[in-house]
Amino acid sequence: MMIELRADAGPALVVGGGTVALRKARSLAEGEFRFTVIAPEIRDEMRSLAFASTHERPFQEPDIDAVPCWSLVFACTDDRAVNRRIGELARARNIPVVVTDAQDESTFFTPATIRDGDLAIAVSTGGASPKLAKYIRERIITSLGPSWANVIYRARIEREERLAKKREGLR
Repeated sequence: MMIELRADAGPALVVGGGTVALRKARSLAEGEFRFTVIAPEIRDEMRSLAFASTHERPFQEPDIDAVPCWSLVFACTDDRAVNRRIGELARARNIPVVVTDAQDESTFFTPATIRDGDLAIAVSTGGASPKLAKYIRERIITSLGPSWANVIYRARIEREERLAKKREGLR
């Protein structure tokens, strides 16, 4: 099952400052999620992302309880023990978690997505191969071409007009 979480569902936590963490943080920023990054070293690019709050230090167990409830947690460090522990803490609190180096410790996966305005297409391999999902996503982008945002916008207006007429007919 694929779902699209709204940004107002709550803040996300990204633990790690490397390439994978940056990719997850970029996706959160693109989705306009507020999120916190905790890592001993944080790239300038990550610091400059919209909606990001950064803490340059190692993860500490109380971080998992730092807000009333994280909407999502991403364990993206290069330390297997830290990632495992983050996964345990998140699962114990029923917080959806991705443990990037252990598919079986994750409670969800992030698909490779295509966005053009309100159009969103997700490609998932169920965590088996993010690289393959990215390749398939690129093939879809090439096949579809640009400018679907305008088509979706017009479709939304037409639907709203049909629904308004239907409501008028019920009065």
